[in-house]
Amino acid sequence: MMVTNENDSGAWQPSELTAARQQINDIDDEIVRLLARRFDAVTKVNAAKAAADLPIMDHGREDQVLNRVMADDSNPETRIYMRHIFETIMKNSRDYQDYLTKTKQIH
Repeated sequence: MMVTNENDSGAWQPSELTAARQQINDIDDEIVRLLARRFDAVTKVNAAKAAADLPIMDHGREDQVLNRVMADDSNPETRIYMRHIFETIMKNSRDYQDYLTKTKQIH
């Protein structure tokens, strides 16, 4: 017999699904904490770039990060998705640097 749990909407679902979703929630919480740390580092990078009068976009560095991320993923089936995630993270980091530059919030 399959054990079930009620979800927030009142629907019943298998306990394995509930456990997997909780695991994803826990991982998401960790990702948010890590991304907040990354944005703190981006603030420092932005200040260094501003002091050296360097542009926000550094294609060579982005290629380096994407290659490293793909090489670090042990699952060949998810490497392209990992790349897409990091492309999005880096775009948001650039957008944040642009925001900091425009609002002169360089620390």
